[in-house]
Amino acid sequence: MGDERNFRSQFYGKVGLREVEDKRTVETLLKEQPLDEKKFAHFCHRTVVPGAYRFLVWKLLLHVTPRYAESQDYVMQQQTLLFDDLWHILKTLKLENVVVVRNDNTSDLSLPVDDVTVKMVIKSEDEAPTPENYLLMWLISKAKLLYDIRKQLKKSECQHFLQIAKKISCLCDNPVDIFHVCSSLYSLLLKNHAVITDAVMEAIGMLRKENASLHYHMMKIELFTSSLLVDLCLSVFCDIFPETAVEKILDKVIAGAFRVFAFVTYSLLVHLKQPLATVLSVKGIMSILYTIRKEEAEILVNSALDQWLKIVKKRPQQ
Repeated sequence: MGDERNFRSQFYGKVGLREVEDKRTVETLLKEQPLDEKKFAHFCHRTVVPGAYRFLVWKLLLHVTPRYAESQDYVMQQQTLLFDDLWHILKTLKLENVVVVRNDNTSDLSLPVDDVTVKMVIKSEDEAPTPENYLLMWLISKAKLLYDIRKQLKKSECQHFLQIAKKISCLCDNPVDIFHVCSSLYSLLLKNHAVITDAVMEAIGMLRKENASLHYHMMKIELFTSSLLVDLCLSVFCDIFPETAVEKILDKVIAGAFRVFAFVTYSLLVHLKQPLATVLSVKGIMSILYTIRKEEAEILVNSALDQWLKIVKKRPQQ
Protein backbone atom coordinates (compact mmCIF):
# COMPACT_ATOMS: atom_id res chain seq x y z
CA MET A 1 0.00 0.00 0.00
CA GLY A 2 2.86 2.34 0.87
CA ASP A 3 4.59 1.62 -2.47
CA GLU A 4 1.34 2.36 -4.30
CA ARG A 5 0.96 5.67 -2.46
CA ASN A 6 4.57 6.67 -3.19
CA PHE A 7 4.14 5.82 -6.88
CA ARG A 8 0.94 7.88 -7.04
CA SER A 9 2.66 10.86 -5.36
CA GLN A 10 5.56 10.73 -7.81
CA PHE A 11 3.18 10.44 -10.77
CA TYR A 12 1.08 13.43 -9.66
CA GLY A 13 4.25 15.44 -9.11
CA LYS A 14 5.56 14.71 -12.60
CA VAL A 15 2.34 15.70 -14.34
CA GLY A 16 1.92 18.84 -12.24
CA LEU A 17 -0.99 17.59 -10.15
CA ARG A 18 0.78 17.24 -6.82
CA GLU A 19 -1.88 19.36 -5.12
CA VAL A 20 -4.50 16.73 -5.98
CA GLU A 21 -2.62 14.15 -3.95
CA ASP A 22 -1.94 16.65 -1.15
CA LYS A 23 -5.64 17.52 -0.89
CA ARG A 24 -6.53 13.86 -0.64
CA THR A 25 -3.96 13.39 2.10
CA VAL A 26 -5.35 16.30 4.14
CA GLU A 27 -8.92 15.11 3.64
CA THR A 28 -7.94 11.66 4.91
CA LEU A 29 -6.24 13.15 7.98
CA LEU A 30 -9.29 15.33 8.70
CA LYS A 31 -11.49 12.24 8.86
CA GLU A 32 -9.49 10.80 11.75
CA GLN A 33 -10.80 11.29 15.29
CA PRO A 34 -9.22 12.68 17.25
CA LEU A 35 -7.20 14.70 14.77
CA ASP A 36 -3.53 13.70 14.87
CA GLU A 37 -1.35 16.81 15.20
CA LYS A 38 1.86 14.85 14.59
CA LYS A 39 0.61 13.60 11.24
CA PHE A 40 -0.42 17.11 10.20
CA ALA A 41 2.95 18.50 11.29
CA HIS A 42 4.75 15.76 9.36
CA PHE A 43 2.68 16.62 6.30
CA CYS A 44 3.44 20.35 6.64
CA HIS A 45 7.17 19.67 6.93
CA ARG A 46 7.24 17.85 3.60
CA THR A 47 4.89 19.78 1.32
CA VAL A 48 2.92 22.97 0.76
CA VAL A 49 -0.47 22.82 2.46
CA PRO A 50 -3.34 23.08 -0.08
CA GLY A 51 -4.91 26.53 0.08
CA ALA A 52 -8.42 25.18 0.66
CA TYR A 53 -7.33 23.59 3.95
CA ARG A 54 -4.44 25.81 4.99
CA PHE A 55 -6.17 27.91 7.64
CA LEU A 56 -7.88 24.87 9.12
CA VAL A 57 -4.55 23.06 9.43
CA TRP A 58 -2.91 26.13 10.97
CA LYS A 59 -5.68 26.44 13.55
CA LEU A 60 -5.25 22.82 14.55
CA LEU A 61 -1.46 23.03 14.93
CA LEU A 62 -1.74 26.32 16.84
CA HIS A 63 -4.32 24.73 19.18
CA VAL A 64 -6.95 27.24 18.12
CA THR A 65 -9.09 24.33 16.95
CA PRO A 66 -9.26 21.31 19.32
CA ARG A 67 -8.46 17.79 18.15
CA TYR A 68 -11.85 16.40 19.15
CA ALA A 69 -14.80 17.23 16.87
CA GLU A 70 -17.29 17.28 19.74
CA SER A 71 -15.36 20.13 21.40
CA GLN A 72 -14.95 22.38 18.39
CA ASP A 73 -18.28 24.23 18.52
CA TYR A 74 -17.92 24.96 22.24
CA VAL A 75 -14.35 26.18 21.85
CA MET A 76 -15.36 28.44 18.96
CA GLN A 77 -18.15 29.92 21.09
CA GLN A 78 -15.70 30.68 23.89
CA GLN A 79 -13.23 32.22 21.47
CA THR A 80 -15.97 34.42 20.07
CA LEU A 81 -16.98 35.54 23.56
CA LEU A 82 -13.37 36.43 24.38
CA PHE A 83 -13.03 38.35 21.13
CA ASP A 84 -16.26 40.27 21.81
CA ASP A 85 -15.09 41.13 25.34
CA LEU A 86 -11.74 42.41 24.11
CA TRP A 87 -13.41 44.40 21.33
CA HIS A 88 -15.75 45.96 23.89
CA ILE A 89 -12.81 46.89 26.13
CA LEU A 90 -11.01 48.43 23.17
CA LYS A 91 -14.01 50.60 22.36
CA THR A 92 -14.51 51.53 26.01
CA LEU A 93 -10.91 52.74 26.09
CA LYS A 94 -11.59 54.60 22.80
CA LEU A 95 -8.65 52.89 21.12
CA GLU A 96 -10.45 51.35 18.15
CA ASN A 97 -9.34 54.21 15.87
CA VAL A 98 -5.61 53.89 16.53
CA VAL A 99 -3.46 53.43 13.43
CA VAL A 100 0.30 53.10 13.01
CA VAL A 101 2.00 54.68 9.99
CA ARG A 102 5.43 55.76 8.96
CA ASN A 103 6.18 59.44 9.09
CA ASP A 104 6.24 59.55 5.28
CA ASN A 105 2.57 58.43 5.41
CA THR A 106 3.20 55.07 3.73
CA SER A 107 1.46 52.04 5.15
CA ASP A 108 4.42 49.67 4.98
CA LEU A 109 6.64 49.66 8.03
CA SER A 110 10.34 48.94 8.25
CA LEU A 111 12.30 47.36 11.07
CA PRO A 112 13.70 48.85 13.23
CA VAL A 113 10.93 51.45 13.41
CA ASP A 114 12.52 54.80 14.12
CA ASP A 115 10.06 56.77 11.98
CA VAL A 116 6.71 55.41 13.12
CA THR A 117 3.79 57.59 14.16
CA VAL A 118 0.72 56.48 16.11
CA LYS A 119 -2.41 58.52 15.45
CA MET A 120 -6.21 58.39 15.58
CA VAL A 121 -8.46 58.21 12.53
CA ILE A 122 -12.23 58.23 12.12
CA LYS A 123 -13.70 54.87 11.08
CA SER A 124 -17.25 53.73 10.46
CA GLU A 125 -19.02 51.56 13.03
CA ASP A 126 -19.35 48.56 10.72
CA GLU A 127 -15.74 48.65 9.54
CA ALA A 128 -13.82 45.40 10.10
CA PRO A 129 -11.14 45.34 12.82
CA THR A 130 -7.73 46.56 11.69
CA PRO A 131 -4.33 44.97 12.37
CA GLU A 132 -3.83 47.68 15.01
CA ASN A 133 -7.06 46.55 16.67
CA TYR A 134 -5.84 42.95 16.81
CA LEU A 135 -2.53 44.12 18.26
CA LEU A 136 -4.18 46.18 21.00
CA MET A 137 -6.60 43.36 21.82
CA TRP A 138 -3.65 40.98 22.12
CA LEU A 139 -1.87 43.39 24.48
CA ILE A 140 -5.02 43.65 26.59
CA SER A 141 -5.46 39.87 26.68
CA LYS A 142 -1.87 39.46 27.90
CA ALA A 143 -2.18 42.33 30.42
CA LYS A 144 0.64 44.11 28.56
CA LEU A 145 -1.11 47.31 27.50
CA LEU A 146 0.78 50.32 28.85
CA TYR A 147 -0.41 53.84 29.56
CA ASP A 148 1.86 55.36 26.91
CA ILE A 149 0.40 53.51 23.94
CA ARG A 150 2.13 55.65 21.35
CA LYS A 151 5.53 54.70 22.71
CA GLN A 152 4.59 51.05 23.21
CA LEU A 153 3.38 50.51 19.65
CA LYS A 154 6.78 51.55 18.34
CA LYS A 155 8.45 48.64 20.16
CA SER A 156 9.74 45.78 18.03
CA GLU A 157 7.42 43.23 19.68
CA CYS A 158 4.36 45.24 18.68
CA GLN A 159 5.70 45.81 15.19
CA HIS A 160 6.26 42.06 14.71
CA PHE A 161 2.68 41.30 15.73
CA LEU A 162 1.33 44.11 13.57
CA GLN A 163 3.09 42.86 10.45
CA ILE A 164 1.81 39.33 11.07
CA ALA A 165 -1.74 40.62 11.61
CA LYS A 166 -1.60 42.53 8.33
CA LYS A 167 -0.72 39.40 6.37
CA ILE A 168 -3.12 37.06 8.21
CA SER A 169 -5.92 39.59 7.60
CA CYS A 170 -5.32 39.10 3.87
CA LEU A 171 -5.63 35.32 4.19
CA CYS A 172 -8.84 35.13 6.23
CA ASP A 173 -12.04 37.18 6.55
CA ASN A 174 -13.16 35.96 9.98
CA PRO A 175 -12.03 38.48 12.66
CA VAL A 176 -12.29 35.91 15.47
CA ASP A 177 -10.06 33.46 13.62
CA ILE A 178 -7.63 36.20 12.61
CA PHE A 179 -7.20 37.34 16.20
CA HIS A 180 -6.72 33.88 17.69
CA VAL A 181 -4.39 32.68 14.94
CA CYS A 182 -2.25 35.83 15.23
CA SER A 183 -2.17 35.55 19.03
CA SER A 184 -1.25 31.86 19.02
CA LEU A 185 1.29 32.26 16.23
CA TYR A 186 3.11 35.15 17.87
CA SER A 187 3.11 33.40 21.24
CA LEU A 188 4.71 30.42 19.48
CA LEU A 189 7.38 32.66 17.98
CA LEU A 190 8.16 34.34 21.30
CA LYS A 191 8.37 30.98 23.05
CA ASN A 192 10.94 29.84 20.50
CA HIS A 193 12.94 33.07 20.30
CA ALA A 194 16.18 31.27 21.19
CA VAL A 195 15.61 28.59 18.55
CA ILE A 196 14.91 31.27 15.94
CA THR A 197 18.10 33.09 16.92
CA ASP A 198 20.01 29.82 16.46
CA ALA A 199 18.48 29.48 12.99
CA VAL A 200 19.74 32.96 12.08
CA MET A 201 23.20 32.00 13.33
CA GLU A 202 23.05 28.89 11.14
CA ALA A 203 22.20 31.08 8.14
CA ILE A 204 25.22 33.26 8.92
CA GLY A 205 27.38 30.14 9.07
CA MET A 206 26.04 28.96 5.72
CA LEU A 207 26.82 32.36 4.21
CA ARG A 208 30.37 32.29 5.59
CA LYS A 209 30.92 28.87 4.03
CA GLU A 210 29.32 29.55 0.64
CA ASN A 211 30.06 33.25 0.07
CA ALA A 212 32.94 34.42 2.22
CA SER A 213 33.22 37.85 0.61
CA LEU A 214 29.55 38.73 1.20
CA HIS A 215 29.78 37.36 4.73
CA TYR A 216 32.80 39.55 5.43
CA HIS A 217 31.07 42.65 4.06
CA MET A 218 27.91 42.00 6.10
CA MET A 219 30.03 41.47 9.20
CA LYS A 220 31.99 44.65 8.50
CA ILE A 221 28.84 46.79 8.38
CA GLU A 222 27.58 45.05 11.55
CA LEU A 223 24.53 43.29 10.15
CA PHE A 224 25.18 40.23 12.29
CA THR A 225 25.36 42.21 15.52
CA SER A 226 22.14 44.07 14.73
CA SER A 227 18.67 42.68 15.39
CA LEU A 228 17.51 42.98 11.77
CA LEU A 229 17.68 39.31 10.75
CA VAL A 230 16.05 38.05 13.94
CA ASP A 231 13.38 40.76 13.62
CA LEU A 232 12.60 39.58 10.10
CA CYS A 233 12.15 36.03 11.36
CA LEU A 234 10.00 37.07 14.32
CA SER A 235 7.71 38.86 11.87
CA VAL A 236 7.90 35.79 9.55
CA PHE A 237 9.14 38.12 6.80
CA CYS A 238 5.62 39.56 6.62
CA ASP A 239 6.96 43.08 6.12
CA ILE A 240 8.95 42.25 2.96
CA PHE A 241 7.34 39.17 1.37
CA PRO A 242 3.91 38.85 -0.31
CA GLU A 243 1.18 36.62 1.14
CA THR A 244 1.91 33.82 -1.32
CA ALA A 245 5.47 33.50 -0.02
CA VAL A 246 4.68 34.06 3.65
CA GLU A 247 2.03 31.33 3.77
CA LYS A 248 4.55 28.76 2.54
CA ILE A 249 6.94 29.70 5.33
CA LEU A 250 4.11 29.62 7.86
CA ASP A 251 3.24 26.06 6.82
CA LYS A 252 6.62 24.99 8.21
CA VAL A 253 6.90 27.35 11.17
CA ILE A 254 3.43 26.60 12.56
CA ALA A 255 4.35 22.91 12.34
CA GLY A 256 7.37 23.63 14.55
CA ALA A 257 10.05 23.63 11.85
CA PHE A 258 11.83 26.80 12.97
CA ARG A 259 15.02 25.75 11.24
CA VAL A 260 13.40 26.76 7.96
CA PHE A 261 14.25 30.35 8.98
CA ALA A 262 17.93 29.51 8.42
CA PHE A 263 17.32 28.58 4.80
CA VAL A 264 15.02 31.54 4.10
CA THR A 265 17.47 34.00 5.65
CA TYR A 266 20.41 32.50 3.76
CA SER A 267 18.48 32.47 0.46
CA LEU A 268 17.44 36.09 0.99
CA LEU A 269 21.02 37.27 1.48
CA VAL A 270 22.39 35.24 -1.44
CA HIS A 271 19.60 36.30 -3.78
CA LEU A 272 20.38 39.96 -3.06
CA LYS A 273 24.16 39.53 -2.98
CA GLN A 274 24.87 42.06 -5.74
CA PRO A 275 23.01 45.05 -4.27
CA LEU A 276 24.04 44.05 -0.74
CA ALA A 277 27.70 44.13 -1.73
CA THR A 278 27.47 47.89 -2.26
CA VAL A 279 25.65 48.97 0.92
CA LEU A 280 27.52 50.68 3.73
CA SER A 281 25.13 50.30 6.67
CA VAL A 282 22.35 48.19 8.14
CA LYS A 283 19.95 50.95 7.14
CA GLY A 284 21.13 50.51 3.57
CA ILE A 285 20.38 46.79 3.81
CA MET A 286 16.88 47.61 5.00
CA SER A 287 16.32 49.84 1.98
CA ILE A 288 17.16 46.93 -0.31
CA LEU A 289 15.08 44.38 1.58
CA TYR A 290 11.94 46.50 1.50
CA THR A 291 12.08 46.95 -2.26
CA ILE A 292 12.19 43.24 -3.10
CA ARG A 293 9.69 42.32 -5.79
CA LYS A 294 6.98 39.70 -5.42
CA GLU A 295 8.52 37.50 -8.11
CA GLU A 296 11.91 37.62 -6.40
CA ALA A 297 10.39 36.71 -3.06
CA GLU A 298 8.63 33.71 -4.60
CA ILE A 299 11.86 32.49 -6.19
CA LEU A 300 14.00 32.74 -3.08
CA VAL A 301 11.36 31.23 -0.78
CA ASN A 302 10.86 28.30 -3.15
CA SER A 303 14.63 27.84 -3.27
CA ALA A 304 14.83 27.90 0.53
CA LEU A 305 12.03 25.36 0.87
CA ASP A 306 13.70 23.07 -1.66
CA GLN A 307 16.85 23.11 0.47
CA TRP A 308 14.74 22.52 3.57
CA LEU A 309 13.02 19.52 1.95
CA LYS A 310 16.38 17.90 1.25
CA ILE A 311 17.21 18.11 4.95
CA VAL A 312 13.80 16.74 5.94
CA LYS A 313 14.20 13.73 3.67
CA LYS A 314 17.55 12.95 5.26
CA ARG A 315 16.16 13.38 8.78
CA PRO A 316 12.61 11.98 8.93
CA GLN A 317 12.20 13.04 12.56
CA GLN A 318 12.97 16.72 11.84
